[in-house]
Parts: sequence; structure tokens; C-alpha cells
Amino acid sequence: MKENNYFLILRTIFHNKTIDRVSLTKITGLSPSTVTRCVTQLLERGVITETSRLEEKTGVGRKSIGLAINPDALKVLLVDIGAQNTNYALGMANGEFVKLESGKTPNSFDEIIDNVNSLTKSYNDVEVVAFSIPGMVDTDNDTILFVPSKGWKNIKIEIPEKVIYADNEANLAMIAEAFQREEVRKSKSSVFVTIREGLGTGLWINGNIFRGPSFTAGEFGHTIFDLSSNIKCRCGNNGCMEGYVSITSYFGKLQKDWGKYLSDLYLRKDKRMQEYIELLAKALMNIVNSINPEYLIVGGELSGLPLDFYKDLEYKLKSKVLEHSASILKVLPATFTHDTYLYGALYAVIEEYFIPNVITIIS
Repeated sequence: MKENNYFLILRTIFHNKTIDRVSLTKITGLSPSTVTRCVTQLLERGVITETSRLEEKTGVGRKSIGLAINPDALKVLLVDIGAQNTNYALGMANGEFVKLESGKTPNSFDEIIDNVNSLTKSYNDVEVVAFSIPGMVDTDNDTILFVPSKGWKNIKIEIPEKVIYADNEANLAMIAEAFQREEVRKSKSSVFVTIREGLGTGLWINGNIFRGPSFTAGEFGHTIFDLSSNIKCRCGNNGCMEGYVSITSYFGKLQKDWGKYLSDLYLRKDKRMQEYIELLAKALMNIVNSINPEYLIVGGELSGLPLDFYKDLEYKLKSKVLEHSASILKVLPATFTHDTYLYGALYAVIEEYFIPNVITIIS
């Protein structure tokens, strides 16, 4: 119960950015004495900080003192590895980050490690290095199992004197969505679908991310979409789903701003986009019929498109899936229109490392 109280208080402060003690008590439903005790501990540990006094909504009485997450309570070096580009950022405990640099993803993972080592020397207060990986990751042993786009296999990630956090990019995006959206967090089943150079899914089952016993759950991009296909996938098989519905597979050459390009196609009612929605619905039908999600969240290069795009996709999808799956299904756009995997890596570290570590220290 004590651990749940701290989780609830920290998450509430996080979502409200700044909140006073009275509002914190009302929102969490905890007793004033419990809130006071927990807040005092968090202030003493430097996890949260008091801000300037807030204006009361009624305009009557004294102004209340605000509480906010102390951004300096945690520093994380975020590494978002894409098939084409890798982005680096410095993340903080309040969920914000500052972009550091970006460059073409090298063919050798050692080059990324060299760059990380250089950055951690420049930012020596970094406690955690978090990796978003476009492939399968053994999260228990910080090991990249397989990245199809680069051919990386069985790579143990090691950074001297730093905590390592690494996970599949779609899993990280799913964790971020559950952290941000209460309805998703409380759902029995939700799926995040990331579509860029490939297609990956993060699975949220009964209140937790589901990775599978060998960390390969959710690889729907590598399920066979066409048995007679001659399209060779990077996993070694022919006819995989991502070979048909990944952005680069369907629309061809890379765009500097996929969001703008795809939005323009959709708003012009371009035939290619209409056909793509139909194709994507056929592909996602397999996921919906298999997982029975309440929420299917669409991200990657399909983030930030007009809201009607997601409504059209939901309509097409519901016309194809099993009747009882369709009755509860909602298609949602990703919370973040840009930098989804940087946010995902940071939120995952906050949720799965920072808050539990704070509670352990206090306890």
C-alpha cells in the first residue's frame, strides 16, 4: 500500500506538472496525513520540489505552494536507434528532454557505443543510458537479440558505471501511452502499432507490457501476409506483413517529413492513401483478432495525421474483424506526434527504474 501511495502521488504530480497539496489529496483520494507524510519524504530526498505559490481558483485566501517533479532528480541519456537515423537526447525526471545530436545509424553497434561513451563523459551526471531498439531485446540481460534492418544479433550492451535500460521501440511507445493515458493503463488489452521502415507492436496485457518468455512477443511485422509472395523480408522469410505495409515498402523513397507528406496525401484524397488504409486494415485485422484489444494506438510515421485518418482506419478495421472484437475496439493516434521513442525510453525509465528506486530508498 505504501508503494502504491508513492506511485500514485508521483504520477499525479507528473501529469499535473505543478499541483498543490490540497488538490493532490483530492485527486489521489489519499488522506491529508498520508499525502503530507509522502510529500515530506519526497521533498527531503530531492525527488520533488516546491514551486512559487499558485493562484487559488476562487481568488480568495492565501495562495498555495505548488509541488513539481525535480528535473535534476534523474538524468538519462536517451538513444533512439532507427533503421535510418539515430537520435540522442538528455532526459530528466520530469519527463522532459533536450535533444543533443542526430546522425545516420551506423552498420556497427560499436560506433553507437563509442558515441554514447563520449556523451556520458560530457554529461557525467547521467545515471541511466536508455536505448530504443528497432528489434528484439532481452530486457533482463540488456542484450540485443536481433535487429533485422542491421543484422545485429546477440549483442550485450555495456556502459561503464551506468545503469542500462534497453527495449524494443514499440514496447517503449506502449509504456509511454499507458503512462500518459489512464484508460489505456487500466485496459485489459491494448496494442501500440509502430509503422516506419518496419512494423512492430507493443502489447499491453492485464496492466503490464507483454514481451514473451524469450522477448519476441508482438513481432506481427514478421507474420506471413502472402504465402505466395516473392518479397524477401530482412528476417529471412518471404511475404512478411511489414514488406507490404511499412511506410517505405508501400510509399517508396524516404521523405524528410513523412507526417507532412502523408497528411497531404490524405487531405487530397489521393488514391494511394485510400488504398493504403484498406491494406493496413487488412494487416491490422490479424492483430485485432489475435489480441482482442480495447485500444489500438497507431504511431511511427503515421503519428500526427489528421484525426479523420484514424477514424477511417477504425471504420475499415471494424468492418473486417470479428464482431465481438469490433464492438470494443477504438483506434487512437499516438500521444506524441514526434520523438515517440525518446519519450518512450524516458517514460519507461521513470516508470520501471526511477520511481521504484525512489520507493526502495525511502522504504
